[in-house]
Amino acid sequence: PLAVAINAAYMQTYIGGVSACPYICMRRLNHGVLLVGYGSAGYAPARFKEKPYWIIKNSWGETWGENGFYKICRGRNVCGVDMSV
Repeated sequence: PLAVAINAAYMQTYIGGVSACPYICMRRLNHGVLLVGYGSAGYAPARFKEKPYWIIKNSWGETWGENGFYKICRGRNVCGVDMSV
């Protein structure tokens, strides 16, 4: 795992899936999380494209997000995740 800083503004309402791309929040970093993996998932059935994402482990417990994890768009510095590793 890698320790990363992120802007957690929209994490409070996350319930699952890959968060929106290209940008859903500001880049001001205000929360520490662990980057634990990556993957890609299909979206937009008419286009059949893959959306790459980072898998983030949050410190808010298993009742938050996807059992304590967050999928955030990879490769676009969404919420500043690529700025501070």
